[in-house]
Amino acid sequence: MDEDIVELLRDRDQKSVELIAERYERLIRYIAVTILRDREADVEECMNDVYLKLWTHGAAYDYKKASFRTYLKAITRNTALNYLRKLRRLEELEGLDEKDTLQSEYIDYTQNVEQQMIFREEVQALERVLNDLKKKDRELVLRRFYYLQSTRQIAESMSMSENAVDSRLSRLKKKIRKRYEKEVAK
Repeated sequence: MDEDIVELLRDRDQKSVELIAERYERLIRYIAVTILRDREADVEECMNDVYLKLWTHGAAYDYKKASFRTYLKAITRNTALNYLRKLRRLEELEGLDEKDTLQSEYIDYTQNVEQQMIFREEVQALERVLNDLKKKDRELVLRRFYYLQSTRQIAESMSMSENAVDSRLSRLKKKIRKRYEKEVAK
């Protein structure tokens, strides 16, 4: 179904963006609004950035790694989270003087290679733990902590009560933490 979009992206055809908007605009908006809440201008800007990222990097998409829909959701989520971080950073910087602002803009904390390797190993351990969960449990965790959905949104979409969602997530967090600590210790 999405092969036509990917082919058009590879051919750098503008129609690819139109097809993505036609098929996935509601999904992209839903993810962006879930993360950015009531910041409508930022939601619109985020959505435009998603389309731009798909246009510029979509040709590199690989069916073997994930479905196009999953690829699209990941790009949308990451773009929205980047906007949220930027907005929070701007809010924090409002009270700083010019010297502090310049320093915070130019310090790159990602340069530590050792920290990057440790982070990568921790992410892989967490992926193994999440992949071992039952499908419904994994969906709960992803909805809450990956897509940042509220308890109410999860309850409605998964036909559960809010109390059931909260209870299950509490148990899952304990279970995940315990299994994660074992994975990291290996």
